Amino acid sequence: MSENNEMNQLINQAKSEARNDLIKNFFAKNGKIITSVATAAIVGVVAFSAFSIYQSSQESKFSEIFHQALIDQQMGNMDKAKEALQKIYETSSAPKGVKSLASLRYAAMLLEENKKSEAAEVYKKISECGGCDSYVKDLGGLLAVKTWLSDENEIKKEDLLVRIEKIESDSKELRFQISEQKAFLQIQKNNLGKAYEILDSIHKSPEVSQTIRTRVEEGMKMILAKGYEPAEKAEQVQAETKK
Repeated sequence: MSENNEMNQLINQAKSEARNDLIKNFFAKNGKIITSVATAAIVGVVAFSAFSIYQSSQESKFSEIFHQALIDQQMGNMDKAKEALQKIYETSSAPKGVKSLASLRYAAMLLEENKKSEAAEVYKKISECGGCDSYVKDLGGLLAVKTWLSDENEIKKEDLLVRIEKIESDSKELRFQISEQKAFLQIQKNNLGKAYEILDSIHKSPEVSQTIRTRVEEGMKMILAKGYEPAEKAEQVQAETKK
């Protein structure tokens, strides 16, 4: 019985030594690779931690600047507020959330100074922000379009419709409002048929809110008052005439 126990101990010891030899051989052959992978993992963790700390500090820093700018606006220190907002807008490392909100304020101040082209450019950049809140992005796009339509020089430019349609196609939250503005451009260019089609398409959408639907109905009535007759109505009149 004791001989069996000794034999089992020897077998277990042999197995243990074999495992240890395999592990030693594995590390001997792959030690450099394992060390490199482990080092890369450690560097990655440290880099991520450092970046997170940096982001947090940047968020705090620019949020404080933005907050102070709002206080300066309320206190009537407009030049100081504008300077701070412009700083956030022009700093590439500023966190996107704070930067987009500061940019909206900055563009509004430019509009008050009648600097429409500069304000529109700021709004346009907000609409192109990759990681920004979708509503803020769309708001930037909508305000860019409205600013363009308030500028006679912009209305004369041949690429204006293309720019509006680009913003419209990228929008999610305020797509119908931007489509409305496109229709207003067509009205200004006296393209009543195209304007009516745009508004009619918005009106028929099941997703549109009642507020926008009512506003669109008024726009369609205005186009009809200008003498435009929809094709479907003309066909109906022709059919009744034949009878």
